[in-house]
Amino acid sequence: MNPWNQPEEREYNQRIFREELDGFLPERILDAHIHVGPPEGFPADRPYSCGGVPLLSYTYEELDRDLAQSYPGRRCEGLCFGFPDADYPNPVLNGYVGERADFRRFFPLRLLDPRRDRPDAVRDDLDRCGFLGFKPYPDFARPGDLPNVEIPEMLPDWAMAVAEERGLIVMLHIPRPGRLEDPLNGRQLRELCRRWPRARIILAHVGRAYYLRGVEGRLEGLSDLPNLYFDTAMVQNWEVLAHLFRAVPIRKILFGSDIPIALAQGKAVEINHQYTYVTPRPWSLALCDDRKKLQFTSFLNEQLRAIRQAAGAVGLSPGEVAAIFYDNARSLIEETRVRNAPASAHSGAPCPWV
Repeated sequence: MNPWNQPEEREYNQRIFREELDGFLPERILDAHIHVGPPEGFPADRPYSCGGVPLLSYTYEELDRDLAQSYPGRRCEGLCFGFPDADYPNPVLNGYVGERADFRRFFPLRLLDPRRDRPDAVRDDLDRCGFLGFKPYPDFARPGDLPNVEIPEMLPDWAMAVAEERGLIVMLHIPRPGRLEDPLNGRQLRELCRRWPRARIILAHVGRAYYLRGVEGRLEGLSDLPNLYFDTAMVQNWEVLAHLFRAVPIRKILFGSDIPIALAQGKAVEINHQYTYVTPRPWSLALCDDRKKLQFTSFLNEQLRAIRQAAGAVGLSPGEVAAIFYDNARSLIEETRVRNAPASAHSGAPCPWV
């Protein structure tokens, strides 16, 4: 059993939800940033570390259970894709994500590996499974030289031509250590959106901007791109989110969590224009509270706290909050779904895990 399902952590997380978040969240939530995968998609010697919790599977059944526990009383949906690791079997992960999506609650994106994927195979997967788009990742493009990966290497012309033709979603985790502060990223992102206007680009993690200096003066130059959207996954700095809410039209902002990583206990912190995580368990991306001085809630609750504080600071209306948490992502999905979902996904049969 994963630690977030053990009684002591689950009950504390739910207490925080009741006391601080229940009155803020709308009735419907569509999480635009979720990872799922079957046991056969994880090498036995390479578990995926989620906040220091090693995972060797995260199925739709587990997701369904965790959504119900994390958002009591809410109707939850999700945009789902596999775990982006260059050493994992992408065909297995993609097959599971696409074949098990029901296109009513759970909608699939396809991991895109530009070194191994071929146009015909990608088109076949789109036709067979109805993927609504792609999830590229820097590690796939240049695994031996991550600091110098460029966006066109992650999204070659042949892949973007398919995305343009079909009006697909592209969930972009921008590369390079400087992220939005890197002028090359900014230039290539604008070029990508303008060259492929029918593709819908989602900038994951607000461009991986987890601290305020990472967005100040950066989002304003991107807000006029009509096909560029932003998801909030793992952003726990309320000032970053308030800046996003002011700089970008609300209709282009999508709630995302990064489940299952978001279910682990911990918090992202800003230190001297840098960020890291603090966790109760050792994790390669974090400082560990090995002296057990703190009681943690989930990354997810910390994200929701930050969104609530930013919404209050900016003065968002309940309708705008509902748009961020559900309406914007659902509209984006519906614009893509009918054209790309296979007929079998609309049979009306119940999900096997619900």
